[in-house]
Order: sequence, then structure tokens, then C-alpha cells
Amino acid sequence: MNIADRWGKNSWSQWILIALSGGLLTLSFPPIGLYGLIWFALVPFFLFLHRTASAREGFLAGFLLGLVHVSTTMYWISISVYRYGGLPLWGAAALTLLFILYLSLYWGLIGLAFIGAKRIGSPVLFPFAAALVEYIRGLPLIRFPWGGVEMALPPHLAVSQVVDITGIYGLGFLIYLTNYALYRIAVSPKGKRALPALFQGALVLCLLASAWEYGHVRIHHISKEIASWKGIEVSLIQPDIDQSVKWKKSWQVRGLDRYLHLTGEAHRAFHPALVIWPEAALTFYINLRPGLFKHVTDLVRDNHFTLIFGATSYTLKGEKPIFHNSAYLVSPQGKILGRYDKIRLVPFGEYVPFRRWIPFAKNIVGTEEDFTPGKILQPLPSDIGPIGVTICFEGIFPDLSRTLVRKGARLLVNLTNDAWFGRSSGPYQHLRLSAYRAVENRCYLVRSTGTGISAIVDPTGRILGRLPLQIEGILHGIVRLKSGGKTVYTRFGNLFLLCCAVLILAVAVGSWRLRQRQG
Repeated sequence: MNIADRWGKNSWSQWILIALSGGLLTLSFPPIGLYGLIWFALVPFFLFLHRTASAREGFLAGFLLGLVHVSTTMYWISISVYRYGGLPLWGAAALTLLFILYLSLYWGLIGLAFIGAKRIGSPVLFPFAAALVEYIRGLPLIRFPWGGVEMALPPHLAVSQVVDITGIYGLGFLIYLTNYALYRIAVSPKGKRALPALFQGALVLCLLASAWEYGHVRIHHISKEIASWKGIEVSLIQPDIDQSVKWKKSWQVRGLDRYLHLTGEAHRAFHPALVIWPEAALTFYINLRPGLFKHVTDLVRDNHFTLIFGATSYTLKGEKPIFHNSAYLVSPQGKILGRYDKIRLVPFGEYVPFRRWIPFAKNIVGTEEDFTPGKILQPLPSDIGPIGVTICFEGIFPDLSRTLVRKGARLLVNLTNDAWFGRSSGPYQHLRLSAYRAVENRCYLVRSTGTGISAIVDPTGRILGRLPLQIEGILHGIVRLKSGGKTVYTRFGNLFLLCCAVLILAVAVGSWRLRQRQG
């Protein structure tokens, strides 16, 4: 009798398997970070699915797994919409529940993919299908690619280095494949009939070992290569201004004074070539307050450094203002050389999806109107070189950073305001996801946040320095400007996912034709 048979004797024990997988997933994610659990966290869930061929039950089981995992991993949603979003308690609870239900649907698709692969007679296709589901998280209806299994692994690990070929979804594939191989061994009969499952497990072990060895080689090679890249000194300013006060009119000047003071300290101590302020550092429109903004340009010009900062902006469409979440680059001469308007907006943070059906919701930033997404994604020009800027959770979208590096960006900068996470797991998860952009494109990443966690990440995924949550401070370090060739992922994007889709389609068509002949 195998493990699945023993667990299947009592119906209640089967549901424990789902909860067990959900709990193991959560423990593997930041900030707890027991990432070794991710390699077998899904095995109990697969044992539950082993005893059913029903697509409905597969989807339901995955959905329930999602409810356990999402509610314990992304509980910070309630903090964002209640404490900082200004919603009444009932509205915050309803919105949080809707978000958890929505994100759990993707885990339902994982369960459905498992059953579907089993139905067409090629269960080994499941890890390929699961990788595609991970990708779908970032597509419309609501773009929110947060919570994929790859988030459990730190990017500096040797096995994580494969993302410079496959992208982040290739790492997710390895995780699903390993869990699936362990499940197959667990349900295999004893004796000689267990040999196929053991052989599959050995193949997976060889694949993991190859990925690990590749990672060690790449880390060694990249570490030697970046020594020849041009280095510049950079200072990240973290003012630690609470989200509940930063948008008040009385804090427009007080907040600016804090940035000016910390930047002056950074100049006196380090003389950086580049200073970075976080998302929405300035909470006033710079074209409406030129006298106030002059304090910024004077500081930059007098001390001769390049400044990147976040601020809200607007353009007029006829007589109607269109609001943007923007990043500006100021040259050492005190001139604005470029502006980037955020393209991927945070649902419920900067716009309210389905506003007609949930009229009680409003965006967390608190503006009367939703922000409008920008249209142009280009590196910002500077005396230092082209700099690719993303804002807030744009850093978790691989395609944006990839496009910026393809277009010549030599340094990646992410401006973030994670204050609305509070002291939750959100900032740790956000940093983990953003750091992968450095590895995928083999490019330094600097991440400036309002309340933490600010960080400098090298092209192997190592965090060279960080500022903890909710402290005021300056993070200074040396970054090197990318030089040389582009990675496979930077050049070709999600080629691995395309191969997954082609393989699944070919096997599905072949299986259908075989059934037609036999029928």
C-alpha cells in the first residue's frame, strides 16, 4: 500500500493534505524563508489529487490550497486598504476577501492542470503547464504576478542562476518538476514496478544538479566579468515618512526638508555620483511649486550629482488633467533630462478595477482620480549612462526590466513606496521578487524605498547592502554599469514558455488523434 492509499482511507485526512501544502508554501516564503521546504511543499497536495480524475475536484482542491496559502502570505492586503487606504472596516474586509479569492483562482488552475495532464495520458506535462499558469498571473484581467513558487528561493542561490536563460518561470518549472517527481515516487508500488518512478526521480536529480553546477559556473564568471565594468558611487535616501502623513499638505515642505537634509549628509560623507530618492518622494507637482522645487535643483547643481526621484505629475488632455506616477532624472547641472510615467499601475493602489461593481473602493494613494498609465518605456538619459527606471511593483514584471536592458540601460533602478505594507511580510516579498531582475539581465539593481527595504543587488542576485524597515537612513555603495553582451533571457525573453506551450499543444493533439483512431 502506497502513501496515497494510506491517507485516502479517511476523507478528513485528504483535506489535511491541502492545508499541509498551503502551510509549507507559506513557511517557505519570505520573511520566514525556509526555502528548502519549497522542493516538497506541494507533494501532499498532489497526493490529494492522486485519487481523483475530476476536473472540478482538481480545480476546487487547488482553489482551497490557494485560500490557505494566499491568506497567510498576503495578509498585508488588509493593512494596505484599511490602515492606509481609508476604507471602513467592512469595505477593507470585503476587498481583501475579493483579492484573496481572485489570487486563489490561479491555484485552482494549477489543480486543473494536474488533472488535465493526467487525463490526456501524459502526466509528466504537468510541470510545463504549471509554468504557464505562473506566467498567466501577470496578464490582464488584473496584472498581479505576486506569489509564484519561485518567490520562495533567494536569487543568489546557484540553482536560481538559470533565470538568465529561462526567466523566472523556468525556476518555477524546476520546483514543480521536483515536487512532481517526489510525488510519483511516493505513490509508486513496491518492488520492480517502482523502477520507472525512481528512474524519473534520478533524471530530475540530474537536471537539478546540472542547474546547480551551471549556477556555480555563472556566478564565478559574472563575478570576474563585472570587475572590469565602470564603477560609480550611489546613495539611496530612505526618509521613513509614514504613509498616513506623507500625503498631507503640511508634509510637502517637511518631507522635502528631510530629503534635502539626508542628501546633504550623503554628499558630505560619500560624494556620490548618483543619488536616488524613492517613489513619490515629492508630494507636490513640481511645475506648480517651482520655488519649492528650486531647493532640489540648487542642491543638485551645487554638489554636482545626478538625482533620480519619484513624484506625481499631470498632463492636460483638453481641459482635463491626466495624472501620472512619475520618475524624474535631474542632471548635475540641475536640468531635468527625462521623465518616466509608470506603465503598470497597482490595482487598488493607483486605480480601481471594476469600479462600477465595487463603488466603496478607492485607490490607496487617495487622489480623486485614478492614475493613467504611461505609454513609453525607455531608459532615462544621463551623464552616467542610460538608466532603466521602474516604479513600485513594476519591478516584479520581468518584461519591463528586460525591455529597458535591451534598449541599452546599463543600470536598473526601482523606486518604491512600501509604506502601505506596514511592518508585514510585504516588503520582504517585494524585495525578493524585484532582485531577480538583476540576475535575469546580469545588471546591477538599486532599489530606493520610502520606509524600507532599500537595497543594492549585484548581477548574481547577492544583496550587497540594505536598510531595514522603518528606519531613516542612507544606503551607500558602489555599483557597476553593465558592459558587454546580453543574456539569453534578455535577448529572447520567454522562449522557454513558448517551448512549454508548443510541447503541451503537440502532446494534446497527438493524444486526441490517438483516441480518435481507437474510438
